[in-house]
Amino acid sequence: MVNTFGEYFFAEDIVQETYIMLMKWSSEEKLFKDGNISKGYMWLALKNTFLQHVNKNNKIKFISLEEVCNVPEENNNAENEAYNDLLNNVDLECNNWHWYDKQLFELYKNTNKSLRQISAETNISVTSIFNTVKTCKKRIKNLIAMMATTKATKFPIANNCKCVGVMVEAAFRNL
Repeated sequence: MVNTFGEYFFAEDIVQETYIMLMKWSSEEKLFKDGNISKGYMWLALKNTFLQHVNKNNKIKFISLEEVCNVPEENNNAENEAYNDLLNNVDLECNNWHWYDKQLFELYKNTNKSLRQISAETNISVTSIFNTVKTCKKRIKNLIAMMATTKATKFPIANNCKCVGVMVEAAFRNL
């Protein structure tokens, strides 16, 4: 039966785990009907054990920023200079925005509050704050992507990152 769920390699293990679980937690009234094993109950137990197996193997592994992107350390002056230049360019980009976008983004970035909390304090709708922050993040991502493609030699940190989004998150922390 487990093969019909799409699992072939661990099928026997799942069946054995199901038998153990049924012996531990199930009663004979549920397991047997008219002296025969209830196929529906057994199918449900096997399916649940299979789904537990799938969920256990599909856990998300969280990766730290340092594993994905080599953030410059204190002893590497070239990377520090490039990283500081990147942050300065992001600051210049933010200064060119409309005052509303700039104020909301600064509030979002510096206060570590949720959009709902900012909405409650400023009496601005959550949708408006969300759209503004999303637009601001997109502008910064585009700026960093442009910098990474046009000035790759000047920004070695851009060559070490696997994605622009990681650089944006790193830049947000240090703005």
